[in-house]
Amino acid sequence: MRVRVFTVEVEGQKGYDVEVLSPEATVQDYLDGLNRLIEEGGLARLRCAIKLCAGCDRCCAERIPLTSIDVFQLRQAQGIGGNSLYEVLSRCAEVEVESPWVDITLSRDGSGACLFLNKENRHCKIYAHRPLVCQTFICSPATERAKSLRSTVVNTGEDELVRLWLMEGMLTGSLPVNKGGAKDLSLTDWEENPFTGKLNYGQILLKDLCPEKLWSELSLQANCP
Repeated sequence: MRVRVFTVEVEGQKGYDVEVLSPEATVQDYLDGLNRLIEEGGLARLRCAIKLCAGCDRCCAERIPLTSIDVFQLRQAQGIGGNSLYEVLSRCAEVEVESPWVDITLSRDGSGACLFLNKENRHCKIYAHRPLVCQTFICSPATERAKSLRSTVVNTGEDELVRLWLMEGMLTGSLPVNKGGAKDLSLTDWEENPFTGKLNYGQILLKDLCPEKLWSELSLQANCP
């Protein structure tokens, strides 16, 4: 085990914390730890009385930002061929631009729910390929370092997706946008990061993602260099 996700008391409720046990720990190790905790249940729930996530769709109507790897996985889940990023985004995502801010999120239907939500059983249709933000969300209390790690991974992954979206726009001469306009955007505002060139979460080291202070907090007890 390279990442330990465990229960702790947070503001008087049963929440969770994250500890990195190895400098070789990856984002996939982090996801595996969270998924184990979700399956075990028993955490304090902030939104409803049920104990397990299965069958609860309270989070499926919220903004779901996508990472570059999420898009690769959605391509597999939907059987979308070809190399065009725009083809995947046109089927599964929405792009909102308020220069210089760009947000690429999973599409929602007319009711505001995620397009991959099965309305009959309230389960995710692509659970094995669900986006990172879904895998890392637990409506339970979390420590500050756990919340910081989640936001760092999600934001860095979306930054890489925006960079790829801009790069394809430069090649094709078109930047598809669902809301807003792509005027005055510059590729120099989105530099390469640890997600660049990666096709799965097992290829991304947490140590490369985390700012020095956060890495120190996450690995303090394990004395990871």
